[in-house]
Amino acid sequence: MKTYTCHASFSRTAVGAHQRGFSLIEIALVLVIVGLALGGIAAALGPQLENKKISDTQNRIKEASDAIMAFAMVNGRLPCPAAPPAGVAAANRGTSDPANPGRGLCVTFEGFVPARTLGLGEQGVGGASEGLIQDAWGFGLRYRVARVVYTGAGNQPAPVDCSGPPANSCFPLTQANGIRNAYYTPAVVGPPAVAAVVTPIPAAGQLQICNTSLGIAPAACSGPATTLAQAVFIVWSTGRNGSDNGAAVGGTTGTRGADEDANLVLLANDVTYVSHERRDVGGAGGAFDDIFLWTPAITLTGSMIRAGVLP
Repeated sequence: MKTYTCHASFSRTAVGAHQRGFSLIEIALVLVIVGLALGGIAAALGPQLENKKISDTQNRIKEASDAIMAFAMVNGRLPCPAAPPAGVAAANRGTSDPANPGRGLCVTFEGFVPARTLGLGEQGVGGASEGLIQDAWGFGLRYRVARVVYTGAGNQPAPVDCSGPPANSCFPLTQANGIRNAYYTPAVVGPPAVAAVVTPIPAAGQLQICNTSLGIAPAACSGPATTLAQAVFIVWSTGRNGSDNGAAVGGTTGTRGADEDANLVLLANDVTYVSHERRDVGGAGGAFDDIFLWTPAITLTGSMIRAGVLP
């Protein structure tokens, strides 16, 4: 009986091939492929993430605007803005000027949404962001209320005197029950019966929303600019390239355009703001990504009538 013996034979060449690692060229190719793949993913996700931030900011602006309207229903007036920079001072709560009690004169008519006054969730700890409600890019939501002046002598509540020289004038939009006292005379049950008299909130002093900053004046959308709307208050975000610095123009994360910079001019007599579609760098007004929500006078008074606050 024959016996066969098997001898395993391994090629030196085969063994060497299994033990050899990747070459530097192969590793470089893999890294390039991975980098391209990650770059493609980032490019695809980038716009989606930006759109998500825009949507989140729009929701926060709507939340703040609704809270301001609710405040008006309860208090018969609009809140004063938080003074920029907000900090932790009392002005952050949207206070009236203590030197002029009862007349509705705010410390500032243009600043930030007064989160503490409205009971909104505050973000930011310390410094200018303390106590603010922020947009999705971490900038404080801004708020402007119209500086409408009333100098009538008729229906204001005593002992506040809104008549006479400008020093005695009142600001009914931010004065307690000022809208009702200045513009609504309630009906009188006779005899003789007297019907209620409603005087519209005047256009003078209301905020003017323009479609461009070209040629605009502090009080009107002049030149090539056209008026999109008039408003008694606005809530807005400076967008991705915005700034929290209320005293100076210029963004902290990008270059702002002329239309955007026009929205950061802090002058008592400047009531013009610019709003239009989102635009990248280029064009007459430069880059623009500010997000606005404005409330006309008829929307405010209509809501107050339905809530029983007026007349």
